[in-house]
Amino acid sequence: MAEIKLTYFNATGRGEISRLILAYANAKYTDERIERSDWMTLKPTLTYGQMPVLSYNGVTLAQSITIARFLANEFGLAGKNNIEKAEADEVVDALVDLQNAGYVVVFNKEPEKKDQLLEEFKAKAKTSLTHLESRLKSRGGQYFAGNQLTWADLQLFNILEAIKVLLPAPAEDYPLLKDLSTRVGDLPNIKKWMETRPGQ
Repeated sequence: MAEIKLTYFNATGRGEISRLILAYANAKYTDERIERSDWMTLKPTLTYGQMPVLSYNGVTLAQSITIARFLANEFGLAGKNNIEKAEADEVVDALVDLQNAGYVVVFNKEPEKKDQLLEEFKAKAKTSLTHLESRLKSRGGQYFAGNQLTWADLQLFNILEAIKVLLPAPAEDYPLLKDLSTRVGDLPNIKKWMETRPGQ
């Protein structure tokens, strides 16, 4: 059995997709959560000065999507062949773009820009989700890659949950995305994780 430790803030953010993959796989791992008060002490010791960081059988990996992609490959969620892997990666990258746009609003420190940034995010979300709805439809409407669950589907669920702080019902106008996200959320291990994860 692999020895796994995932280190990230005591929050969802960029570490949550890896936690969802591990939850789905029912993998045993150490979920090391760093408080903000400890961050500046830890930061200089980390590769690239960033989290999340994964330790897997003594090997350390950095960069959130690299970590998640590695775990997806390890636990059979990356796609069955290179085409399916690329299809899943494409969707994950598109969703990361949307996540990053949301962070611009969430971490904005200029109150006078809040309304403008939120409107820009809503426009970005509409464009992104429209493209993703179309992409999902073109691939059969059930899953984003290979007609089976991949980490792209977990990432859809993850990002739709995350952006609810900005858009209360982000998938309401996108029936295929809404259905897929609901199905992911109903998976027993994902449902259990969402009900019991720290920091609720």
